[in-house]
Amino acid sequence: MGFLSEKAAYLRGLADGLKIDDSKDEGKVIAKMLDLLEELAITVEEVNDVVETCEERIDDLEDFAEELSDCFSDCDCGCDDDCDCGCDCDCDCDCDDDLEFYEIECPHCEEKVYFDENMIDSGNLVCPNCNASIEFEDEE
Repeated sequence: MGFLSEKAAYLRGLADGLKIDDSKDEGKVIAKMLDLLEELAITVEEVNDVVETCEERIDDLEDFAEELSDCFSDCDCGCDDDCDCGCDCDCDCDCDDDLEFYEIECPHCEEKVYFDENMIDSGNLVCPNCNASIEFEDEE
């Protein structure tokens, strides 16, 4: 029994000790008020339990989101494979090399798009605007 329920039960005991006659109008009102008070106390305690459970779940979700954030943090090293560099760039994936970007006009939607060397080397260029494949010929 929670704190509010105990207080409601205490008030019920006081009313019973006063021998309030519930056959009279005043006694009926007091009895109904005590019933209502007990129901409210139970409802508030149930809501508090649900809130506590939700708070615990939110804390768990925040912890999980933080773990995910650590796993998927933006790594500026430019490597495509899973090098486990953890954004420290202490890996052997040529992270220190500055990637060169190429501006290309999409032949389909005529928007200017940018691709880095790794994307061009892969040969699978797709316009982010219209999702059409783009063929790139190195003019060097």
